[in-house]
Amino acid sequence: MLILIGLGLNGLKSLSIEAIEALKGSDKVYIEVYTSPVSISIDELKHLISKEKDIEVEVAKRWLIEDGKRILSEAKIKDVSILCYGDPLVATTHTELLARARSNGIDYKVIHNASAITSILGSCGLHVYKLGRIATLVRDKRASLSTYHALYTNLLLGYHTLLLLEYDHESNLSLSPNEAFNILLACERDEQLGIFSSDTFAIVASRLGMESEHIVAGKIGSMINYNFGEPPYAIVVTGSMHFTEIDALKSLKVTLLDEARDNTIAVRSKAEIMLSKYIPRAKDAVANALSIIEGYNNIEFRSRLKDIVYNAEYYISDAESYAKQHRYENAILALGYAEGLIDSIRYIVGRDPWEFNK
Repeated sequence: MLILIGLGLNGLKSLSIEAIEALKGSDKVYIEVYTSPVSISIDELKHLISKEKDIEVEVAKRWLIEDGKRILSEAKIKDVSILCYGDPLVATTHTELLARARSNGIDYKVIHNASAITSILGSCGLHVYKLGRIATLVRDKRASLSTYHALYTNLLLGYHTLLLLEYDHESNLSLSPNEAFNILLACERDEQLGIFSSDTFAIVASRLGMESEHIVAGKIGSMINYNFGEPPYAIVVTGSMHFTEIDALKSLKVTLLDEARDNTIAVRSKAEIMLSKYIPRAKDAVANALSIIEGYNNIEFRSRLKDIVYNAEYYISDAESYAKQHRYENAILALGYAEGLIDSIRYIVGRDPWEFNK
C-alpha cells in the first residue's frame, strides 16, 4: 500500500494520531523535502514511530518522487508512507503518483493535514472564497511574468492572490519576500499594467503554524527592506477587501505597518488601457486627415473624402460610448472600423494621416 501523510505546518508536532499510527505500521517511510524548507530529523521520527519495529526512513528528493518507479515497486509488496509538508494533495506530483499507483493495482490511502494555502487566509482574517488563482513566484524572468499576469487577472476580478515562493532543496535556496517584491516591481516596469507598486498592499506570513510564526502586512514600500526571518514564506496580495476582513486584520496577531487598501481601484483591463491610448490617437488622425483634404481644390473629390472621415468620426464616437458602458469588444470593433477608414485616406491621396502621431 502507498500512504500519503500530511505533515501539517509545524513538523512532527502537527502530526495527527491517525498519521502516527500509519507511520508506525509502515515498512518504509520517505520524508519528502522538495516542497518546503521545513526540516525533520530522521532520528526524531524514528524515535517517534520505531519503538515496536525497525522502520526504514529515507529522505526523498524531488526526482525520486517525480520518477516514482522505485516507490511504486516497493508499495506493491509492502506498506510505504510518504510524509509531505502541509496537505499531501496540494502538490500535483503527489496526485499523479496516486493515479499511477491505482493504474498499477496498488492500493493507497491519504491522511490529510493543515495546508498553508487555507491557513494563511484564516490567520489574516481573509475570506477563503475570495481567493483567486494561486501562483508560484520564481527567479526566472519568463516564469515570473506569468505570475505577474496571474496577479493581474485576479485583481481584475477583485480576488486575493496567494504567492508561493520558490524553494530549491538541492541548493538550499529560498526566495525571500524582499526578493519577490523586487521581481514583481521589475515585472511592472516591463509590463506597465499598473498593478504592483510601492503602494500595493500585501501580507507576508513567515513560518506559518510554527512557534516562531510571524505575519506582517503593509505597503510594499514599507516591507521592501523588512527582516522576515527564516523561511518558509508566503505572500498574499489582497484584492478588494470586505470591511470584516479589514477589521479582522486589525484584530488578529498581525503586525500592521499600514492601513489596508483596495489594490483593485486603479486596475484596468487591457482593453481599457488600449482604448485609452488609441481613441485619442484616432481623433488626432481624423484631424490630420481633414487638414490634408482641405488642400484639394476639387470640391466633389474633397466632399467624398470628407464623408469617409466623418464616418470614421462616427465609429470613434461609438467606440467611446461602448467603452463607457464597459462593452469593450464592441468598442474595439468600432475603433477598428474607424482606423480602417482613416487608412483608406492614405491609400487614396498618398499621404498618411497617422504620421504626425508616431
